[in-house]
Amino acid sequence: MKRLGIFALLLLAPLFISNLVLADSEAEKEVTAIQKKIADEGLDWTAGLNPIMTDYTLDERRQMLGLKMPPNWEEIWSAHLRKDFVSKAASDLPVSFNWQDSGKVTPVKNQGGCGSCWIFCATGALEANYKIYRQVEYDLSEQQILSCVSPGWGCNGGWMDDVYNHYKSFGAILESQMPYLANHNIPCTETQYQPIAFLDSWTAIPNNIYSLKTAVMTAPVAVAFYVFNDFFSYGGGCYSNNTFTTDLNHGVLIVGWDDTMCNGQGAWRVKNSWGPGWGDNGFFWIKYGTCNFGQGAALLDINAVRIAEETPLPAGNPCSEYSYQMNASGGTPPYNWSILVAQLPAGLTLETGGLIHGSPEKGGSYTFALRVMDSSIPVKSFFKYFTLPVANAMNGDADCSGQYNIADVTYIIKYLYRSGPPPVIPQAGDLDCTFNCDILDITYLVNYIYKGGPAPCQY
Repeated sequence: MKRLGIFALLLLAPLFISNLVLADSEAEKEVTAIQKKIADEGLDWTAGLNPIMTDYTLDERRQMLGLKMPPNWEEIWSAHLRKDFVSKAASDLPVSFNWQDSGKVTPVKNQGGCGSCWIFCATGALEANYKIYRQVEYDLSEQQILSCVSPGWGCNGGWMDDVYNHYKSFGAILESQMPYLANHNIPCTETQYQPIAFLDSWTAIPNNIYSLKTAVMTAPVAVAFYVFNDFFSYGGGCYSNNTFTTDLNHGVLIVGWDDTMCNGQGAWRVKNSWGPGWGDNGFFWIKYGTCNFGQGAALLDINAVRIAEETPLPAGNPCSEYSYQMNASGGTPPYNWSILVAQLPAGLTLETGGLIHGSPEKGGSYTFALRVMDSSIPVKSFFKYFTLPVANAMNGDADCSGQYNIADVTYIIKYLYRSGPPPVIPQAGDLDCTFNCDILDITYLVNYIYKGGPAPCQY
């Protein structure tokens, strides 16, 4: 009997190998046809063989596109629109932005042959929020949603709102507690574990470039779009497809953009869930306005601390007192502020309550990172880089009036010979750039004001 089993395997082996060769051959034919289409249409992306093309038939690939929007999805989505969400103007948005650059995107995962993309993009969004606003990296369990929210139909389709609602009501557990098995019939065991991540709410983001960019600058955003058959072979570049569609079938996560991509037409940087062996290490670029991309966009809100201020901060002036109160939201007040990277301009101090004050000593543009921590246990924290511009003071403007006149001469004389107050800043008494204030500076200023002498120097 044992020998018969081995003999049967030997008979089947050639058939198995031939099926693999046939599958690879079919995939190669597909890729060749797609490459010709790219060349004929002058498109800006490349196609090639990858694990999705070689490991799955076309029908199996289509089954991986599990986004199924309910008939009333737009009504549900619209209920999450917020009047206080205001899109930034084009002039206030950078040409490019990418959360990958700051290491705030969790690793690419692989949904396998299950149509669970809607779970992966929603979970990826929550993971990114925790990494950005809590400085903690979680590998959350997609199997939890597949087993506990969608038993019997999860691999056949769903949409992100189901995931958001469960993260609000129950919370998310770790991947290690319910490992992903790409099977919606796995029993739900979430109640055996303590949830570690929660969602407070989500905001619907209108599908236009400026609204999406504004949202993505806060955190990566899960969206829907339509996948055409050629997309499976994507290998790099700026994907586009000239076929118009209003359909949706796949959920992904926007992590950034670049307006210079696609020959200057711009593209989104997107995290997929087909493993790092697909596309550009699991990511892709897609041209603005193609494939009905950006529908059903949602910006998640977690219980976290955020710094409200934008950069740059209000400008300082060496001749005047600087005072600015930093503000934060979320978490549990009161907040504790500190310098995390670099330093404030000399002469300025940051109080633990967030007040920046003092008199800056020297002009320039200063970049530093501020950290805010709340009063909860465990502490929630957030940091952000800021720029604070300081105007240059005029050498020799002893009284900081912004002009040269006899008052400056009088000021320096009183300081040098009559125990008057020193110049507000060191350079205010130095006209000849000797880095000290003496009678030569008085002579220099008199010559400039009354005798047509050279203008005071500048550091």
